[in-house]
Amino acid sequence: MSSPAVTDYERRTTHSRNPLARFSHRARLKQAMLLIRRYLPEAGAMLDFGCAGGELLRQVRAGFPGARLYGLDPFSAPGDGYTHLRGIPECAGHSFDVITAFEVLEHLNASATEEFFALVSGYLGRDGVCIVSAPNMLGLALLPKLLHALVAGGSALNYGPGEALRAALLTQSPTRLPPNRAGTMRHKGYDWRQTRARIAADFEVISETFSPLPRLWWGFNSQWFCIFRSRRG
Repeated sequence: MSSPAVTDYERRTTHSRNPLARFSHRARLKQAMLLIRRYLPEAGAMLDFGCAGGELLRQVRAGFPGARLYGLDPFSAPGDGYTHLRGIPECAGHSFDVITAFEVLEHLNASATEEFFALVSGYLGRDGVCIVSAPNMLGLALLPKLLHALVAGGSALNYGPGEALRAALLTQSPTRLPPNRAGTMRHKGYDWRQTRARIAADFEVISETFSPLPRLWWGFNSQWFCIFRSRRG
C-alpha cells in the first residue's frame, strides 16, 4: 500500500523546510495524539473541528480502528477513514467522547468562536472532554515565528518593531488584524490567555500544557494546549 500524499497543510507544518517550524509542529502533533489516546475510548466517538484534509484523523484511525471518527470542515474535501461534516447542524443526533480543535480557534471571529463553544456544550458527551491547541504569539517563542515569516510570509510580517518587542519581552499583545478576504482571523494579536479565560467562564478546565518545551516557561513554547469539559452539577 502506498503512503498518503503529503498535503499542502503538512508541507507548511510537519513537513516544513524550516527545521524549527517542523520540530514545533511535529511536537504539537505528538502531544495531540498523546492526549487523544488518554481520553478517547477504544470504540468511542471523536469529532475533529477544523479537520482540514484529515491529517490528524488518519493517525487516530490507525490507533483506534473501532472508533467513530468525524471531521468538521466546510472548506476541505472529504478524506478517508472518517465521516466528513460540512457544518455544525450535521452534528445533530451525535454525542462525542472527544472533541478536538487544534490550531483553529485563533482563526475564528467572535461569533464563530461562540458557535464552537455552543457545539461543545451541545454535543460533548456527559463524560467527554474537549482538547484544543492554539499558537502562542507572545514571549520569546514569537521571535522565530517572525523570522520564519520573513521567508515564508504570513501575518507576522505586519508587526511593527515596537509591537514585536512588547509582545516578545513584555507579553503585551498588539491589536488584532482584521480578517482576510475569506473571513479568517490572522495570527497577529491572538492571545491564548483570552481563549483560556473564555473556556474557564463556562467549562471546567481539567489541565493545560505547552509545547514543545513543557517544562519551561510558557513564553518559550510555540503552542498552548487546554483540556476541558462541561461543568458537573
